[in-house]
Amino acid sequence: MSQTITLILVKSLIIESVKNETFFRGLVEKAADQKALTVAYHEQAGNETYQERLLLRGLYTNLSNLKTHLSDYLSISDQSSDDNNIDSKEEEGNIILYLTVSDYFNKGYADPLAKLCSKYIEEAMLMDWWKPVNEKQSDLYAQFVERDLTAIKRCFNKKPPCYPKYPYTRHISIMASVLNVKVGHAYTLTYTIDNGAEDDILARLNNHNIKTGKSKEGFIVKGQHPGSTLLTLFSKHDEDISVTVLIHIQP
Repeated sequence: MSQTITLILVKSLIIESVKNETFFRGLVEKAADQKALTVAYHEQAGNETYQERLLLRGLYTNLSNLKTHLSDYLSISDQSSDDNNIDSKEEEGNIILYLTVSDYFNKGYADPLAKLCSKYIEEAMLMDWWKPVNEKQSDLYAQFVERDLTAIKRCFNKKPPCYPKYPYTRHISIMASVLNVKVGHAYTLTYTIDNGAEDDILARLNNHNIKTGKSKEGFIVKGQHPGSTLLTLFSKHDEDISVTVLIHIQP
């Protein structure tokens, strides 16, 4: 069994984050060495057309890389013979990912997973951006990318399997815990169980002062001999689910 989760990545926010990171790095370069003004200028991702195109290429390339990493943790949809467990589209400036995951995927991780996917793309873009101009800086972001992937993988920790629906009752209740029955007379002991549960209730006596038989209304209790007895109603499939009534049989 599987389910589909939706992740929304804001494309403009990813690109802006990359620009801000490179801009800040350029400021650091300038502050460290005024002679590095030209280098710092070219290190900073700006709004020039060619730089925008480089950033978009990096975004889509690393989005594709992200999909390959995610595919190891996805389920194959039953709707097609194709491996269609991940799909994406762009809408109103957002990249929307549709992931087919196991029913055991904890949906509480969907929002953190979306944030981590955005972060992975940002830092992978920065790794690519720095590679031609600053190998050391690129290696640093390569470490960040690996850290992001580890965090993404942790989002796919499965929640425990749900127990199958239990068809029998988990509770039994009766109106009274003590009954008085005369010898030769019959009394119908009614009981209630969970709504929709199958009735598997049986009765157990600790002596033979009464006779019992089951009817649609409950258990028929008929006095045999004066005295007292305990009548226990219990589930055939789980004897811990039980209730006991004390019956006094009067002459």
